[in-house]
Amino acid sequence: VYEGIMQYFDENPALARKVIDKSLNAARAREAARKARETVRKSALSGGGLPGKLADCSERDPSKSELYIVEGDSAGGSAKQGRDRRTQAILPLRGKILNVEKARLHRAMQNREIQNLITAIGAGIGDGEQEGSFNIDKVRYHKIVIMTDADVDGSHIRTLLLTFFCRHMPALVKRGFLYIAQPPLYLVTRKKRSEYVQDNDQLNKILIELGAGEVILRTADQSRSFAPDELKVILDNLSSLSRFTGTIEGNGGNFRNYLAARQNGALPEYMVRIRIGNDESVLYFSNELALRSYAAENRDLRLFDEILTEEEIAAHTGPSRRANLHELHESHAIARIFSRLTEIGIDTTIFFNDDAPLFEVLEGEGDKQRTTPVFAIPEILAKVLEIASRGVQIKRFKGLGEMNAKQLFETTMDPEVRQFLRVRLDEDNAVEADKMFDVLMGDIVEPRKRFIEDNALNVRNLDV
Repeated sequence: VYEGIMQYFDENPALARKVIDKSLNAARAREAARKARETVRKSALSGGGLPGKLADCSERDPSKSELYIVEGDSAGGSAKQGRDRRTQAILPLRGKILNVEKARLHRAMQNREIQNLITAIGAGIGDGEQEGSFNIDKVRYHKIVIMTDADVDGSHIRTLLLTFFCRHMPALVKRGFLYIAQPPLYLVTRKKRSEYVQDNDQLNKILIELGAGEVILRTADQSRSFAPDELKVILDNLSSLSRFTGTIEGNGGNFRNYLAARQNGALPEYMVRIRIGNDESVLYFSNELALRSYAAENRDLRLFDEILTEEEIAAHTGPSRRANLHELHESHAIARIFSRLTEIGIDTTIFFNDDAPLFEVLEGEGDKQRTTPVFAIPEILAKVLEIASRGVQIKRFKGLGEMNAKQLFETTMDPEVRQFLRVRLDEDNAVEADKMFDVLMGDIVEPRKRFIEDNALNVRNLDV
């Protein structure tokens, strides 16, 4: 039999390779199953010990228990000291866990941090009915909270953990047991009062409240001054406008050029980015009719996925062009903001003026009053925020370890005030999530490169 099989394999090497691959896969599966069984035997539910770094809670009802997966021993130490020991368990992770999208299960099971994670959760891992397979009924905590720093490493660790849970414990995610903590980004102190601030938008709201009462805005010709309540309305609208302008510029546009493309006061509804090699140009179109007219004259751009004839392909002899079409949904919101600004007395037809100031911002009183010229409407917001922040001490938290135990509990772990994001994985988003994990965490480089090229300009608050 042996000689017959060897002869057959020699004559059919492709088939032999498939048989060997199947044998190796079976061996890997057996090894992964063995590791899973060993992990379950070591778990608390099987009478063994929990991971040494896990600070468990005293509550044994999973629906009342929470597990915080914390980045690093420093933040883990603060979390252990500040937690509610009755219901909150802490598991610090050392470094970054293995990217399970690129590794088979048997290799993932060799990673110590993943072993600790599986043991702490207590529900096993993998599909199937055999001992050690994942069993949602054995999950020891019904709130599993990923708590990482607000920097690039923290984002990477969070993504690696999300990949692990969605790939190897999807039932846990589908049941709504997985959360992401939202620690504050800033501590704002003014005089003797301190306040934790969740994000930049909330920080701007605080500074706008302060600034509206500390400065005076008037037109450059001094014909009109705005009352504090009017100034606050202006600042709130400019703050909203900045988010929409950021989206347009994030997609490769230029807000000044966007406004210059207005026709009879109507804002452009479409934007086309055209790339030739390393050079890029941006065009704006007021409506779909104008866009389709341009697309008909430039079919090689395939703005509407046109199928080119062989003659059209042959006729195009210049450098290849690549185009990205963006429908500017923001234009409707921007138009509403412009309408509100116009009602309050701001002339939005002249948004920028390099030659002469449009407004003046006055701060202080009497002899100490200072006047600052403003040459663009968006500069009103920037100037007022700058003035308001002078009397405020703003501390930015990049790492959880920068907070002491009391601060960490009060801001991120206290059930009365904390904010969590629940991770959802259901029929509506499962396919898209699977695609994103495959593109961003998989081992094929080209789709990831394309994703980065298409979305690089959308990045905000880049941490380098």
